[in-house]
Amino acid sequence: MKINQFNNTPLKAYSDNKVKNPADKAQSQSTSSTATRDVVNVSSQAKLLGTARQVAAESPDTRDQKVKDLREQVRAGTYKPDIRKTALNLVREDIDFLS
Repeated sequence: MKINQFNNTPLKAYSDNKVKNPADKAQSQSTSSTATRDVVNVSSQAKLLGTARQVAAESPDTRDQKVKDLREQVRAGTYKPDIRKTALNLVREDIDFLS
């Protein structure tokens, strides 16, 4: 089997990119790094999600005044929970779970 040699020169892609002077190399690197930039596109849905997360992180976990009022009612013995409302909420959660 005979292999013919087509060309003795290196590949053109590699020979064109050679930098002979070290000063030119530094300049070509700085030029090429500023010429190419990464771009990130964020969808409106992602922006909305980010805003919602930020608002949730900044909001308090509990409503302090409501908790204080309920504690006072329990201590005073005047707290009367609405049993029907509680039962409806429990059943509603079960119905939502089954649907």
